[in-house]
Amino acid sequence: MKILTLNLGSSSLKYALYDASEQALAVAKEGEIATAPDPASARSAARAALAQLEADGDAIDAAGHRLVFAGNDDQPAVVSGELLERLRALESLDPLHLPGALAIVDEVRSSLPQVQNVACFDTAFFRDLPHEARVLPIPSGDPLLRRYGFHGLSYESAVHVIGPELRSRTVIAHLGNGASAAALLDGVPIDTTMGFSPLGGLIMSSRPGDLDPGVLLYLLERGHVGTADLRDMLERRSGLRAISGGEGDLRQLGERSDAAAAFAVEMFVRSASKAIAALAAVLGGLEMLVFTGGIGEHNDAVRNAIAARTAFFNREMDVRVVKSDENRAIARRVWSLVRS
Repeated sequence: MKILTLNLGSSSLKYALYDASEQALAVAKEGEIATAPDPASARSAARAALAQLEADGDAIDAAGHRLVFAGNDDQPAVVSGELLERLRALESLDPLHLPGALAIVDEVRSSLPQVQNVACFDTAFFRDLPHEARVLPIPSGDPLLRRYGFHGLSYESAVHVIGPELRSRTVIAHLGNGASAAALLDGVPIDTTMGFSPLGGLIMSSRPGDLDPGVLLYLLERGHVGTADLRDMLERRSGLRAISGGEGDLRQLGERSDAAAAFAVEMFVRSASKAIAALAAVLGGLEMLVFTGGIGEHNDAVRNAIAARTAFFNREMDVRVVKSDENRAIARRVWSLVRS
């Protein structure tokens, strides 16, 4: 079976073609197309990827799509009209990711009507979080309002790579433009830093991470922002970008010598270290710390600073760096679902 995977990020569409069989899952081709995450740009990028595969004569039997959010029902699923209708009703909860990802699904369904499409959700890795890690401490009868957790396909990929060497008390830190960390006890996630949306937890490139709700009430009640502008501020103008003078890329900040850049890097290291320490407390100790994501894999200075600050938990702590391979995780899920 030939499986195409499509993974829309904040600045690119990563795609890969796999040869899947009972024996192996082998990558046959992979590529990346720079794009914005809005629907028009995402659909154009998907069209370009499909055109390249067609030009190369590549056959496609099934396509797997990374989608960030699906509400409470987030098991991998074959795409249907009913599923798309349900997901489009959730677009307002994740306007940064979901509309663009759905546009890619539409493009593949339109261009390759014979291909079976499978939706793979980032929250599924955390679907069995303990009750105390899922509940929001607010009065609400809305079943959507709970803690979900995100970057699940990246965490799943890291667990698969480490395999039986994964330690009992492990924290995985996915550090990139979006950043989070998760606590795993005997391989099972029991807590994570992101909650209802991808806005919370660690300071990120353009998102604030955890923020006192009183700040938001103040901004709204004093008329400083409306809801639309508040969402734009939280998704695109906060985080490192807000405290560094406009730059959200940690690589660029590390190359600067000014005080604002150094302050932003320090705040990121501090934020990640605090989160890892909190998760270690939930685990009752820390035996392994895993770094993945663009920053986690490639930024030695930031990674080493975080590891040094958390080493007091265990001087013999196993520190690993694992390449995030969300596309392979998607392909595994597609193969498992379609063959059954």
